[in-house]
Amino acid sequence: MISRVKSFIGRRFKDYNGGPKQGHEFRTLGKMGIILRWKDGMLNDDGEHPAVEFEDFHFEHFRGGLLHNDGRWPDGTLKPAIVSVSGGAVEYYIDGEQVSP
Repeated sequence: MISRVKSFIGRRFKDYNGGPKQGHEFRTLGKMGIILRWKDGMLNDDGEHPAVEFEDFHFEHFRGGLLHNDGRWPDGTLKPAIVSVSGGAVEYYIDGEQVSP
């Protein structure tokens, strides 16, 4: 698995007031900037952007805290849930289970 946020998978996170995290959040992991998108405390795509975007163009799609992308390209092939290093490595997931494209 090439996910950079393995420890976030399937976990629910709270905000500073104790409620579930919602919306977009910018953080740094080490020296790298990252945007995280939350829904009900879990990583979740916002409908337009992936749930996780690193500044080096690594991104990961989530639904309900699990790796997930059931989107299709125009030719019908599955879109990847994880794209690492500008497309050099990809993995496909549906509801947290790795699948073949």
